[in-house]
Amino acid sequence: MPKKLPPQPFTAPLGGVFSRKEWNESGNTRRSLESLVRNGSVQRPAPGWYSTAGASVEAIRAVRLRARLTCLSALCVHGVWTPPDSSLHARIATGARGVTTSRATAGDPTVIWHRCARNRGEGLALRAIDDVALSLSCALTCLPVRDLVIVADSAIQLEKIGHSALKLLAEPLPSHARKKLEFVDGRSQSGTESIVRLWFQLRGFTPRPQTWISGVGFVDLVIGERLVIECDSRAFHADEDRYRTDRERDLVLKSKGYRVLRLTYEQVMFRWPEVEAALLALLASGAHLASGSRRRKA
Repeated sequence: MPKKLPPQPFTAPLGGVFSRKEWNESGNTRRSLESLVRNGSVQRPAPGWYSTAGASVEAIRAVRLRARLTCLSALCVHGVWTPPDSSLHARIATGARGVTTSRATAGDPTVIWHRCARNRGEGLALRAIDDVALSLSCALTCLPVRDLVIVADSAIQLEKIGHSALKLLAEPLPSHARKKLEFVDGRSQSGTESIVRLWFQLRGFTPRPQTWISGVGFVDLVIGERLVIECDSRAFHADEDRYRTDRERDLVLKSKGYRVLRLTYEQVMFRWPEVEAALLALLASGAHLASGSRRRKA
């Protein structure tokens, strides 16, 4: 009886879902994979696909649909800041037939189907999750401008893609998709900051993200001469020490003649009409103008 071979070291790809071919190409044997399946270390969620403990539920569902995780769903796994979205974004081969619209099944999120427009011959890769570039290519045609700006800003900020590479992705796409890149900056450090910056851009303003102010440090946005907007997030503004530091910064800013507006994640993401009303009122009052300019305008 042949001696059983122990499984070779194998690092599962991001998301914890991998194909049989990925396993084979890593130099591991079929026998070692079957051993991991038997002892429960690895599951077999779909023919030819395997998953580790804690694997992405979305990626597992995508391969069960004979598709690949892409767009917002994949970008989230890659660590890109994404807006809340309960849909599953899944990519099928460009020439695939029979799946053309979104669908939902009982208890499952809606599936948004994608066909990659970057390359008409684009097939389905061995990996269950599209890379950042391919996911952004799908996002350019799928997402509204606000959400596209959020994920593109984040991807650039995290150095997962550069401005020039992003423009190359957009070249073969329709003009309405390419136009969205006009509002991508890459300096914003959160999605909430991107949303507020975009709101001002669409109204003809030129907000200055991540501006250095002596005695304070970097602030999220400066509008006009003196309106500072800080966009808090759950990750960086929840602890008590940060809360105290933020208020100390606000005090210094006010002593320098700045008007400060601090917005929470919940306000920007879920109570936007209230935020928009506050921003419009500040602009109408000339809060973004220097004192002399405001008097002349009045």
